[in-house]
Amino acid sequence: MAAEVVYKKAQMIDPDSNKACNLSLCLMKQARIQEARSVLEPVLSGKLPGSHDSKARNRAEEIWADLEAQEPVPSGLVGLDMEDDFIDGLNKLLQEWAPLRSKRLPIFEEISPFRHQLAC
Repeated sequence: MAAEVVYKKAQMIDPDSNKACNLSLCLMKQARIQEARSVLEPVLSGKLPGSHDSKARNRAEEIWADLEAQEPVPSGLVGLDMEDDFIDGLNKLLQEWAPLRSKRLPIFEEISPFRHQLAC
């Protein structure tokens, strides 16, 4: 994920086909196939600097073939990031192990019985 952030920033500053290929690989490793494809499309259509270089084009085509070989994501999981799944699982685990607590700060828990006495 750190590499993804670096490549996205570098692509914003100075876009080129090599960075797009690297970013696409990062996304592919995170199983974000659609995003990886959208990053590669400008390279394959010749819209990025360096995309007419045969070496860059061959690399983009190889990555595209790898993306095509990936199994399609089931429709129920489209749009979910692995990070979201991890956070949801962690929340479920915490709910099972930890007692349910209020989300308010402890100080508000202490003064809430006296809230009818407070003047606004």
